[in-house]
Amino acid sequence: MSGLSLVLLTVLMVASGQMTQTLYVPAMTDMADALLVAKDSLPLLMACYLIPYGLFQFIYGPLSDRLGRRPVLLVGLSIYVLGSGLIVLWPSYPMLLVGSFIQGAGTAAAGSLCRSLMRDKFEGTALVRYNGYVSMGIMLAPLLAPLLGGYLNQHFGWQSMYLFLLLLGLSCTVIIFYCFKETLPVERRHQQSILPAYLHVLHSHAFCRQLGMLMAAFAGVILYEAEFAVVASQHATLTSRELSVLFILPLPLYFAGAMLAAITAGRWSVARLQWVATISLLLGAGVILVSAFEAELSLVGLVLGGGLYFAGAGLLFPVATSAAVEPFARHSGSAGALLGGCSNLGGGVFLLVQGGLPQMNQSVLGGLLLAFAGLTLWLLLPAHHALPEPGL
Repeated sequence: MSGLSLVLLTVLMVASGQMTQTLYVPAMTDMADALLVAKDSLPLLMACYLIPYGLFQFIYGPLSDRLGRRPVLLVGLSIYVLGSGLIVLWPSYPMLLVGSFIQGAGTAAAGSLCRSLMRDKFEGTALVRYNGYVSMGIMLAPLLAPLLGGYLNQHFGWQSMYLFLLLLGLSCTVIIFYCFKETLPVERRHQQSILPAYLHVLHSHAFCRQLGMLMAAFAGVILYEAEFAVVASQHATLTSRELSVLFILPLPLYFAGAMLAAITAGRWSVARLQWVATISLLLGAGVILVSAFEAELSLVGLVLGGGLYFAGAGLLFPVATSAAVEPFARHSGSAGALLGGCSNLGGGVFLLVQGGLPQMNQSVLGGLLLAFAGLTLWLLLPAHHALPEPGL
């Protein structure tokens, strides 16, 4: 299987999970009204999705190191189809929570193995480059999802969004079944049990620093995605279509950050790329926070700051992921599961905790994003990296 084919299939299998995470964001107000629940309760859907999405990656990753990637992917996609089908058949708020949990448990397979598949095929600067391509491709799904979700909700009702996800999941399962070729040969598999495999990976202090940076940056991205509609609606009365347009404006800058990682791999060092990413995170959080105190600029600052934050995250994710998994050719499934599992589980738990705090507003959002960016900076300061340091 060529590198480009593997990238395309990886993006495809992750797309359903990425779209599930953001498709309904522009329709949150209409969904709350239809389901007779408070608008502030809708971010709980993302938490119910992210927590199993994180937890089950800890299972899928080591299993794929022992059994191969293909069977694990097919099982996970089938579980996702089940969760989507339950929501379509019984469209109620409790079933939304249950179905979101099952969806997250299923797409965790693709979320975990998208990192391992690249490590199966590439190493060194090529790994950074192809992880950048994957990040760029994966970003197309959440970029298109809010626009599609706003359109489907406005013309066909919120249930149509989950019918679309069901059909997307079925299509991905069929395509992966017929087109995906195993990337982990039998001779590179190991029979080590789950706990020793994880301890082997976590023994690396460099891995733990990269993991911490990914978790901090990802928590900020998830918080922004979950609370954007709530915060934006405090500044103006917006339709679901208008919210969807504003929501996606920062996302192309994530694409630009991932593209920068891909085109500069081998010419810029890991340290330089991560410093640029961290500065962008800090600037984005600062813009959101400062603009919160100027009413006329608050909505502009929310979108502009989100764009800067997303640009930093788009650059950081492929670079830190590559630096973390590079040393673990035989344990890349376990390493990828730790990266994806901890990031998504941490983001989901944070959303649950944050949901119990006083009502979210832009100043609180900016302050929390600044704290996450500051944590990324603190973890970057030791400056030890798993990849060789080419270039400058």
